[in-house]
Amino acid sequence: MQAGFPVERLVRLASSPFQMGFARQALRLLEPSDAIAFEATREGLLMRSQDEDALTRPAALLSEVFGEQLVLLPPRVHYKMLGSCMHEPIMILRVRCAERYRDAVRDDLCAREATLLEEHNRRGMSVLRAEAPLRRLLGYTGALALLSGNTGRHWIWLDRYVPAGPPPGGSAA
Repeated sequence: MQAGFPVERLVRLASSPFQMGFARQALRLLEPSDAIAFEATREGLLMRSQDEDALTRPAALLSEVFGEQLVLLPPRVHYKMLGSCMHEPIMILRVRCAERYRDAVRDDLCAREATLLEEHNRRGMSVLRAEAPLRRLLGYTGALALLSGNTGRHWIWLDRYVPAGPPPGGSAA
């Protein structure tokens, strides 16, 4: 499984007592790429990707094939143990939105513990570049859609891992 894939999502089949069998069957339907990798585990199919959006297409395909029996657990952050210290992924984020939404987008990024690195305004459009912990960016696609009237676009990529604070909870892997 790729080390540079900080987002993961577990997929299970509700009707199967043998998740490894389901995961192996699902693997035959999916193609790994530079953006996503798959692994059959005893818990189900583990999808790991470079960002949350890369999980959308394979999740939709599996939903189409397996229907209501498919259980898609929420995306979560993959933390790394380096030496004796847990490390978390820090992401670089670039957001483009209409200038009228800039303040709302900037305020939301600040609430997500983002550090604003750059901001440009051209021809009625704003571009913000920031860095933030991935744990605070899960679900950002939907949030940006609401903040920008479905007009904002964003790109997220892994920058580095840094020592994490207290042990992660909630969406941690």
